[in-house]
Amino acid sequence: MSRIGILGGTFDPPHNGHLVLAQSALEYLKLDKVIFVPTAIHPHKKRLKITDSKFRLDMLKLAIGNNAKFEISDIEINRTGLSFTCDTLSEFRKLLSDADLFLIIGGDNISDIETWKNPDEIFAMARVAAAMRPQSRASGKYKDRVLTIDMPPIDISSTVIRKNIKRGRSITGLVPESIENYIKENGLYL
Repeated sequence: MSRIGILGGTFDPPHNGHLVLAQSALEYLKLDKVIFVPTAIHPHKKRLKITDSKFRLDMLKLAIGNNAKFEISDIEINRTGLSFTCDTLSEFRKLLSDADLFLIIGGDNISDIETWKNPDEIFAMARVAAAMRPQSRASGKYKDRVLTIDMPPIDISSTVIRKNIKRGRSITGLVPESIENYIKENGLYL
């Protein structure tokens, strides 16, 4: 039985923290691969302006490069409406019926899971694994059902990257060089 990690997010832009999280999950959970799933419309970020999916997909392709253990799925982008984790996992459950699925999340999302659509279904379809940041602690109704992933502390966020670009500051070291070049070439986040 293959072990597949599902890592969702807006990836606006994808950054080195996403890559370290995926690699840490791959190794720590002994996964066969990690599938990055960019969201179309995030239910908890409906008011935020999200960069067009074409750019986000292009940047994800650059981010994962030739890593045979990383893949991208556009199922949420191709689905109309809000991107709910339970719906995405249900689709993956159908596509990968013989796989052991692991939903990879940030530790700060553990307490939020109870506000997500059908959280009990999420836990029925996949094992949930969270990367804990140094300052985060597991809390909430589902905290005892979440596996934790050991990973180096990385304090990078897409929000900070976008703000740095808008302010004319460097993002070197926060994203792969190929993404930094792509952002400049396409005038993103200005």
